[in-house]
Amino acid sequence: MKNRKWFHHMIKICLFALIFLIILTLSLLSYRFIVQQQIKQQSAAIIENGGISELKEITVNGDKQFILVEGQDKEKPFCLFLHGGPGAPFPYGVSARTLFPEITENCVAVFYDQRGSGKSYNKNLSMQTMNLTQFTEDANRIVDYIRVQYQQEKIFVIGQSFGTVIGTHLIAQYPEKFHAYLGISQLTNTIKGQELGYDWIRKEAQAINDEKTLRILKNLGKGPYLEENEDQFSHLINQYKGMNYFDDTIEKVNLFDLIKGAFTSPDYSLQDIYKAFISGPQFSLIKSKQLKKEIILTNFFETVQSIDIPVYIIQGKYDKQTNYELSKQYYEILDAPNGKEFITLQYSAHYPNKLDFTLINDTLKKMLENY
Repeated sequence: MKNRKWFHHMIKICLFALIFLIILTLSLLSYRFIVQQQIKQQSAAIIENGGISELKEITVNGDKQFILVEGQDKEKPFCLFLHGGPGAPFPYGVSARTLFPEITENCVAVFYDQRGSGKSYNKNLSMQTMNLTQFTEDANRIVDYIRVQYQQEKIFVIGQSFGTVIGTHLIAQYPEKFHAYLGISQLTNTIKGQELGYDWIRKEAQAINDEKTLRILKNLGKGPYLEENEDQFSHLINQYKGMNYFDDTIEKVNLFDLIKGAFTSPDYSLQDIYKAFISGPQFSLIKSKQLKKEIILTNFFETVQSIDIPVYIIQGKYDKQTNYELSKQYYEILDAPNGKEFITLQYSAHYPNKLDFTLINDTLKKMLENY
């Protein structure tokens, strides 16, 4: 009798939990639908007022990839945005429709889900295509599509974090296709950055007597860090605020703000959301070991010493992931005969802080107005 009562009690709890989950799911789907309709209306308004807001599917080197093209004035210059990751199409990916009016009022933004990311991920992608040469050629194919489809002799390119690796290779190989380049959280020499990061973490850990971190550093050694060791080292960088800086006066970057557009984007199906957060990162960050190794071995101090177009580098003062001091050194040795500028974000580490957004947007606007 006692067991029967307990059994009925558990059934009631399970039913209640099931009903709650159903109501929650329906509520979230309803909210998603409502926001999607609002975004579609805003997109339609952009088009009606002489702008452009459209999703394009393109066959890129044998695989389907997607771009979102959006600008409040389609006569403005075109800017290709290369997101970070790899495998993480945020914040400047296909799911960004209507999210960045401060950008699209000054240019026609081309938001691109790269190979293995978001809407451009598919389970049949060959692991052999996951390398920097392929990513660069993919981006070059997108550039040529933009130039032909929208009759642009040249465009601008903006890279962020991993996107700066592709962007730097792209402008070094095809400078004739671009007006200028802007790198946000510019990667320059990963192994040297790891060395500097090691010394920085050790100093910080010693200052607060963090024995656990000091033991981890001792076990890791000075690098270079590949695969699991790199993941562990990046975790320490983040733990000590070298990715997402905050203090008593600076609020921590809310990472959900960078990705929330994916949940309500009319251009992302539920399957695309899964690809953006699960399938893509697993494939690009975890399984694609050769790509990760290439990123870690990147050294633009040796491979890209001169760039024939204007270069803008925006770097967070507290960035230890793509090391601030190292990026500044690269800027200083870079031969850029058509001009270069280094901009420091005073409130940011690797992830740009909202307190620095105005400076980023002003730099983008300045770059566009100069050319």
